[in-house]
Amino acid sequence: MFFALKHLVGVMYDRILVATDGSNNAQRATGQALDLARQYGAELHAVYVIETRTGYDNAIVDPETVRQNLREDGKEALGAIEADGEPDVSVITSVLEGVPHEELLSYSEDQGIDLVVMGAKGRSAFKTILLGSTTEALLRADQLPVLVVNSTGE
Repeated sequence: MFFALKHLVGVMYDRILVATDGSNNAQRATGQALDLARQYGAELHAVYVIETRTGYDNAIVDPETVRQNLREDGKEALGAIEADGEPDVSVITSVLEGVPHEELLSYSEDQGIDLVVMGAKGRSAFKTILLGSTTEALLRADQLPVLVVNSTGE
């Protein structure tokens, strides 16, 4: 335990990624990410991923309308993060499309991300699942440090 703590003392973060889906958990994770960015003087990358694996192919729901609505939700969530970061945190925002954990891993590699911060659960109908599927996939990938922010009262 002492070694792990000693190792953490020397950790420096230059680029932190916060993954958001606009949920309460993601908002809590954003608060943690902003605090860390301020503490380390790090650049904060806020990313919203539009899930492309969800099937909307039916006569009732137009897939392009759904995608556009999700894009608007993403822009709103990212705009709130930018506003919360001003003026002391440099915030870079991106709306991506694809499989969330794959997009986050690819973005992290491309941008040289040092730490990913995300909520334990996202917007999911499966409230009984301990971790959200995207969070779990990032942890299993074991490619970079992931700070999982737990919820309170959800």
